[in-house]
Amino acid sequence: MSKFLLTSKNRDIAVQIASLLNLGRQLLYGQTEWSILQNPITYVIEMSGEQVAGVIGIEVKNQQVSELKHLCVHPDHRQKGIGFKLVKKGIEYSTTTFVYGTVRADNAISIQNTLKAGLRPVAKHRSRGCEIIVFASRRDNTNNGSHVKGAQGH
Repeated sequence: MSKFLLTSKNRDIAVQIASLLNLGRQLLYGQTEWSILQNPITYVIEMSGEQVAGVIGIEVKNQQVSELKHLCVHPDHRQKGIGFKLVKKGIEYSTTTFVYGTVRADNAISIQNTLKAGLRPVAKHRSRGCEIIVFASRRDNTNNGSHVKGAQGH
């Protein structure tokens, strides 16, 4: 494994990403091949052979801020560290100074992976009946953008 790709306009990959994101039924709207190909989100994917094993999206909000979103690992590939690797790659591939993402407060594994990857909690709010934690960081460009500082106190 550990073959990470930034998505291009590959229809087969878009179908797999949409299917994977729809498995968890956590998104407000179901995803389709078309929605994946047309939205402004760049997806970082980990492949296992020809199958998408995991995915995380990067959406540039403005020149300074990117959002990590839609982290999802296929059930056949969970508990192998893929979620953590995807969060790290998402931060690494972000082109902005600040990176943030949200995690449901009841998702202990995603919280652990997000903290381990270097993002820190900066806010909480409620959405659709769930408590949501906002994690953020400021990228340190002295290491080609690959080093992250926690947002609190920086």
